[in-house]
Amino acid sequence: MRAVGSAAISVGCNSAARHNLPAPREYRARNPLKNPLNRLVRDNLSEFEAWVKEAPSGKPRPHPSAITALEKFTECGVLRYGAVRYRCPECGHDVFVAFSCKRRGLCPSCDAKRSAIIVAAALDRLLPPARYRQWVLVIPKRLRYFINSRPELAGYLSKLLAREINRYLKRKSDGVPAQLHFIQRFGGALNLHIHIHAVVSDGTFTLEANVMGSRRLQFRPVEGPDDGELAEMVRAIRRKLLRRLSRLGCLPAEVAEEMLKWENSGFSLHKEVVISQHNRPALERLLGYCSRPALSLKRLVYAAKSKVVLYRAERHDGRPGMMALSPVEFLRRWGLLLPPPRKNLVHYYGALAPRSPLRPALTAQAVKEVRRVEKEERAEKLQNRARSWAACLARVFEVFPLVCPKCRIDLKPVAVILEDKELVRLLNHFGLPAEFPQSIPAAPQCASKRGPPDEDCQVNPLADQYDNIDPPSPED
Repeated sequence: MRAVGSAAISVGCNSAARHNLPAPREYRARNPLKNPLNRLVRDNLSEFEAWVKEAPSGKPRPHPSAITALEKFTECGVLRYGAVRYRCPECGHDVFVAFSCKRRGLCPSCDAKRSAIIVAAALDRLLPPARYRQWVLVIPKRLRYFINSRPELAGYLSKLLAREINRYLKRKSDGVPAQLHFIQRFGGALNLHIHIHAVVSDGTFTLEANVMGSRRLQFRPVEGPDDGELAEMVRAIRRKLLRRLSRLGCLPAEVAEEMLKWENSGFSLHKEVVISQHNRPALERLLGYCSRPALSLKRLVYAAKSKVVLYRAERHDGRPGMMALSPVEFLRRWGLLLPPPRKNLVHYYGALAPRSPLRPALTAQAVKEVRRVEKEERAEKLQNRARSWAACLARVFEVFPLVCPKCRIDLKPVAVILEDKELVRLLNHFGLPAEFPQSIPAAPQCASKRGPPDEDCQVNPLADQYDNIDPPSPED
């Protein structure tokens, strides 16, 4: 069953409002057909598919499954591909909600919804009031190809970071920290850049007995590491990762030994961002940043006539802030950011581990904090619907879309419509868009070069052809 998406169209009310109250804010659905990213994919998908199926070139190419993901992306939020009809039981006000593609790491709308779900679950059920610190682990460019080509290594890198943080905090205090790790595959310039963001309690949790004999959750804050302790953590992570890569045959033993001697290893660990105990809005923003989508529509400009894509990248190392790319090059970079199938990008360690004896106590404390906040803010509806599409929009835009704008009562789903003839009839009756999105076929010169997909269609293993990264010379 397909999931309800992030596009909804409402049609007029059949009766006047019976309540003499000011009209609430009404949700306005996005139109995916007017989205520049959707238009870019529809205009250039055929040409990009032909480029992917050509003979291997010097640039790394996405897996052919990215073509299917992009096709599903063009259907996301389009009413013609199916919709759920909601109706107000009082006045008959109708809302049509389109299906979503739910493509991980590709669709900005679905990724934003997924981020809202993760943030809501972390704040409402996992993270109790405490001081939290963000840790960011970055690895050198020379190793990013191997982390991408072997999906299990990203999880191993996250585990290494969790062990070093846990070891440091246990030296300072008894107990176990709560660790929530996010594996990000993208950089600010739309480049493949696998690194780890970790939101960790800046201290440890313990269960201590009180005078009544019951056990109560206690938090003991710990100061962050100094430069020497941080450097020791980085050296331990570098040593273990290079040893693992050497054992898997990714790096020769002599190359791993040489990289251990580098003065500037390329590994870095950032730990400066700290959230105070009572600043829950800042913690929510931090979690949203760590789980954010790879692509920002606000940075994208697509000139269809001149076949140019402009993307405003983050300024770094003197690079220009605006990138000018061809549509095929943009789709190539975007497709490389797709996460591997059946691999989690969010990991839980320490007190948040699934089998940790401290997790029920943390959950109970987090739920208690949520109830306290809800009582102050009178926002009980968001607690019961934290995972729904409508509640995610309400968290972001402060507008609940499935409420009748006239009667102020919840809309009820009355039908899931998939039959094309019935969809066309209803959409035309209510004056809603009923056309399919149109794609531009590939140019003849590209279509004539099509060939069967090859097995070596993932990232090119040659480091000197991997995103223009020059390997160090033998003299270095």
